[in-house]
Amino acid sequence: MRNFFLSMMAFVTILSSTACSDSSANQDPNLTSKEANIALKDIGKTVPVGIDDENGKLKVSFIVTAQFYTIESTKENQKYIDIIRQAVKDESPVHVYIIPNTTTIAKVEKGTEEDVAYFKSALTKEVRTETSKLTSVIPNLATLNSLFAQIKSQSCGTTTASSPCITFRYPVDGCYARAHKMRQILINNGYDSEKQFVYGNLKASTGTCCVAWSYHVALLVSFKNSAGVTEKRIIDPSLFASGPVTDTAWRNACINTSCGSASVSSYANTAGNVYYRSPAGSLLYDNNYINTNCVLTTFSLLSGCSPSPAPDVSSCGF
Repeated sequence: MRNFFLSMMAFVTILSSTACSDSSANQDPNLTSKEANIALKDIGKTVPVGIDDENGKLKVSFIVTAQFYTIESTKENQKYIDIIRQAVKDESPVHVYIIPNTTTIAKVEKGTEEDVAYFKSALTKEVRTETSKLTSVIPNLATLNSLFAQIKSQSCGTTTASSPCITFRYPVDGCYARAHKMRQILINNGYDSEKQFVYGNLKASTGTCCVAWSYHVALLVSFKNSAGVTEKRIIDPSLFASGPVTDTAWRNACINTSCGSASVSSYANTAGNVYYRSPAGSLLYDNNYINTNCVLTTFSLLSGCSPSPAPDVSSCGF
């Protein structure tokens, strides 16, 4: 199968020639009166993987991005909500338009049969194995801490970071790219890891601001403690800058109730080469780090919880 992101971006470009550009809403006779008064932003074709009600708004999550999108639960939007719900059930694509500079969904169209066939071919429930001589268990805590320090030294804003740096300072989105780049550092040192994906109505604190996610992902590494017993730890400097932590502590940090109502709906461990896992278990890969490097480069100068929404990365993959 072709690299997902190479083919995905080509797919979006071909089938949605106006993707990620402002479009004049009043040129479409099917738009509602509300839509006709604004210029909508076409964010292309993507797969919704969750939709949940929260205080009269519906929060929608899509493949890859950790950001929530919202749609008002109104009679006017019901036809769009129905399309999204069916697409979540079928794990099939829709064409999405948002209000510019927001994550508010203004219009949704069903994917074509060609769209559905393409996305079904790109998503897989099979874990790809890699032929390598990597060590799956780090020999001791000292080595684990040394690897953590090496990963953290690649954070954007540090003088030792190479290009692309890892965007630990910008938690709004991009956890999938951060985790994949961290794993590449482990691989370069001869080690491999798993990843853990956690899903739900997640909220986390950076210390200065709060961020909301539909999911989060980080490295899950194995190491031998002083007694020679294998334990697992999460590496995620975006939440824990002091060192590796247990996966329980990490998931708890993803539901920081000081940032508002939050909950975990599920979590799952995957092989380290998985780039994205949907809540239903479908997998995407970025074996050549094309999307990884592009996303990190796009976010490299950002920090804190702004801007939100995150900059457009739909062109990544080429």
